Amino acid sequence: GDNLFIETSAAAVTITLPASPSQGDAVSFIDAEGTFDTNNLTVEPGSEKIMGKASGGNSAGDEMVVDTNNAGFTLVYQDSTFGWRLKDI
Repeated sequence: GDNLFIETSAAAVTITLPASPSQGDAVSFIDAEGTFDTNNLTVEPGSEKIMGKASGGNSAGDEMVVDTNNAGFTLVYQDSTFGWRLKDI
């Protein structure tokens, strides 16, 4: 249920999701300074998936890259098949 205000005005930021989530766990991300297009937010899936896409150990494409200014969204953990699901954008 964490609400993370991410500040990327100086540099890109990478956040790694929890390694052992439980169904219903949620994390919300908010672009605090409106700078995700200049310095992106990267969300690493950890040991799970994001939107059903399997993690390959930090290989390109495993992560979710957010490059939209003022973005705000929530990821909710469903299960090992789908992993973290996008709740709202």
